[in-house]
Amino acid sequence: MTPIRWLRVLVLAVALEAVLFATLVPLISRLGRPLLMTAIAAGCLVFAYIAGRLVARGLTSGAALNGLLVGVIATLLYIAINMTQPGGVMAAVTFYGAPLFVAVNALRIVGSVLGALHQARGARPA
Repeated sequence: MTPIRWLRVLVLAVALEAVLFATLVPLISRLGRPLLMTAIAAGCLVFAYIAGRLVARGLTSGAALNGLLVGVIATLLYIAINMTQPGGVMAAVTFYGAPLFVAVNALRIVGSVLGALHQARGARPA
């Protein structure tokens, strides 16, 4: 059976969203749109990768699943937060544009899986 570290997954999913919020929201008023969208995409990928590495530390199996769960839960949390805002999720989709909205959310998931896989690959005995 694949081990799922639920506490670590949930804590890292929340932490991932908190870090993204704390680092990217202040940039909205400081960067032009193309640079801002690049920063958001890069932030989603890089911070998710770090969360994926952290969730997979010490695992000998199930790293990809744990990383996937971090990314999916963080994405669901982001969508839930957007649902509480004026305009709901559509306001976020309008802000990004539909293709970029999907892409940055996919990067959050892909980044966490890649980080977990990279961590697990380095943890395997030779």
